[in-house]
Amino acid sequence: MSREMRHSGIEWIGEIPKEWNLTRAKSFFTQRNSKGNESAVLLSATQKQGMMPQSLLEGVVQVNNNTDLQTFKTVHINDYVISLRSFQGGFEKSNYEGVCSPAYQVFYNIAPIDHNYFWQLFKSYGFVDKINSLTVGIREGKNIQYKDFANMILAVPPLSEQQKIANYLDKVCGEVDEMIALQEQMIEELKAYKQSVITEAVTKGLNPDVPMKDSGIAWIGEVPEGWNVSRLKYFSSFINGFAFSSDMFSLDKGCKVIRIGDISQSLVFEGCVKANVNTDALQSYRIKNNDIVIAMSGATTGKCCVAKNVEEAYINQRVGIIRCDNYSYVYYSLQTDYFMEYINLNNAGSAQPNVSGTSIGNFPLLVPSESEQQSIASYLDEKCAEIDDLIAIKQAKIEELKEYKKSIIYEYVTGKKEVV
Repeated sequence: MSREMRHSGIEWIGEIPKEWNLTRAKSFFTQRNSKGNESAVLLSATQKQGMMPQSLLEGVVQVNNNTDLQTFKTVHINDYVISLRSFQGGFEKSNYEGVCSPAYQVFYNIAPIDHNYFWQLFKSYGFVDKINSLTVGIREGKNIQYKDFANMILAVPPLSEQQKIANYLDKVCGEVDEMIALQEQMIEELKAYKQSVITEAVTKGLNPDVPMKDSGIAWIGEVPEGWNVSRLKYFSSFINGFAFSSDMFSLDKGCKVIRIGDISQSLVFEGCVKANVNTDALQSYRIKNNDIVIAMSGATTGKCCVAKNVEEAYINQRVGIIRCDNYSYVYYSLQTDYFMEYINLNNAGSAQPNVSGTSIGNFPLLVPSESEQQSIASYLDEKCAEIDDLIAIKQAKIEELKEYKKSIIYEYVTGKKEVV
């Protein structure tokens, strides 16, 4: 028998069980403004794991050893944190004692609650949409104020039901997360397989019975007997990006500028920055169809794509163009394991990966006959498309699972479904 429902009067909540209370968040929570902690561990916000010690996170800029962490905000176990990324994924809960950036806002409960229930509530899409409507500014992300959250009306079940819902969602969401992780693992395996297919074709050719010879390069090994080893610069021209200054950039007018972050499997023209400049003097930096655009510094050094359906756009500094006639074969040569090995060996930077145009030009290019280059490129076009289709299916499944997880959380934290 279904329980009696009533309308909450709150659009994002909708109907709730009759016995649930409607109350402002400040009845359950208050802001923590103290500084320092006996446990001087710097915590950072993550959308999947909540507040985590910064030392356990990869890709996070660490603070200097001489930083006085006692000037940072106090975080206790089961505190909640509003970060600059909360507009994307809601508030975070801490399972650790420590401190956090002054840019974060910390709050804690002043009434008995199930902490995991409220964390699920603070991650639900209805709640996240609501707090987005309350934002007052934009920086790295949208600036959510604690006082706006404190005045929000929440639908709160009895404590015993909070505990039942939290336990159920922990179990179900854990199962969904495992399914997502499995799909992600299969995607990584498909990407590795794609990489091996490309490397095999570009270094060994398509005929398994062809006689082989030593390439003379340890990290390439043997290559088909009729192939030559040359340098990329003899088959292409290289163009370094233009040093646009940050004060040239605009969101709404000017020419489009391709930066490192705009390089994926294809160029991302939508959302890229624009520069308010006279483009007449920039034509040598303009991207053309079939250009190979490559990242030359940062975590994605060596990542490249072939420009197709090009809009008018220009490359920023630390982005390069490789321009050549046999672009498809060259592009696949730059997708091999041995190209990344070459990038690592020629990394010119210390703080972060960095490669020069000269190094890219000196990349050892394996050169079969022109007809064999075309055959290899055609084979890889077909094979990689098949693998990409399989990856797309897995990615669609992940998005489906994520949406299912969001809907399950929303339905239970607003009482649309009951744990029986």
